[in-house]
Amino acid sequence: MSVINWPGFGVDSFRWSLTPKAANFSSIFGQQSLSGSAPVWEVEMRMVPQYWQQSIAAQTFIESLDGYTNQIALWNLYQPQPAGTLRGSLTLGFATSQGAPNIWIAGGASQAFKTLLAGDLVGIGSGLTQQVLRISQNGATDATGLGNFLVTTPIRNAISAGSAVAWDRPKALFRQKSLVDGIEFVAKVGNSWSLSLIEDFRP
Repeated sequence: MSVINWPGFGVDSFRWSLTPKAANFSSIFGQQSLSGSAPVWEVEMRMVPQYWQQSIAAQTFIESLDGYTNQIALWNLYQPQPAGTLRGSLTLGFATSQGAPNIWIAGGASQAFKTLLAGDLVGIGSGLTQQVLRISQNGATDATGLGNFLVTTPIRNAISAGSAVAWDRPKALFRQKSLVDGIEFVAKVGNSWSLSLIEDFRP
């Protein structure tokens, strides 16, 4: 298994959405749902047609995924940075516990009174523990650059204080949800192709 970084092909449409992991049961007595693990991100994207040479590079990328084997490290292409003002070298101000609904972010005095807005994305952890989190409410740091921010999904793994927090293109790990058939080549052009991904952080 390998982790492959997104090569940056031209994208015509892109959807990044959160999918609950739940089972739904219906009977004559009503309907009930049972939550499983924490929700995961899903991505649907369609690439623009490209000239042959670029399309050959895209075909090579598709083949490098080796079906469902290899992972793609991908960020939300249409939301690469927060709308809030918090930047700099950010770390976790306090350790996060598994299942926690919030994170403490420390940026130092230069990031005093900076903001993250509802909907912003940040990343914590690395490798198989990395997780992209969406901020659920507007929040700001204090005079020391420390802020407590609520997130929309629970923390999957305990992460120690001082660990890096990514605000620039925070990446999640994905595998293919359905296999790409490949690229159709016509005169001088490789036609548009699609990629369907689901977050998968298993080794």
